[in-house]
Amino acid sequence: MKRTLILLTMLLTGCASTADIDTSMVEPDCAHSCFANYSECLGKFTLFPLMEQHQCTDAMKLCVQACPARGSVAASPVPSPSQRLASLDDLYKRGLITKDEYDAKRAEILKGL
Repeated sequence: MKRTLILLTMLLTGCASTADIDTSMVEPDCAHSCFANYSECLGKFTLFPLMEQHQCTDAMKLCVQACPARGSVAASPVPSPSQRLASLDDLYKRGLITKDEYDAKRAEILKGL
C-alpha cells in the first residue's frame, strides 16, 4: 500500500513538471521572466497544492510559447526625423492625436535636430 501511494505521488507530481518545457529556443530574458512568474505562482498558499502546481505549470508553458524565438529580437532601426514627422502627420490627419499633441511632439522632434 505504501509503495503504491509513493508511486502515485511521483506520477502525479511528474505530470506537473517543468522538465518538458524547452526554453533553449526562446529569448533568455523572456524565459527568465516565465520562470520568475512560475516561482511566484508556486509560492502562493493553497488548499490544493497539486492542482495549483498544474495550473502554474500550464501558465508557464503558455508563457514560454509566447516568447519570441532566440535571436529574433533585433534592434529596430531608429527612424530619421523626417520619417518621424511623416508618421506624426499621418497620425494627426487620421484623427488619432489632437492638435496640441501634434504640436508638442513636432516641437520635440525638431528640437532634437
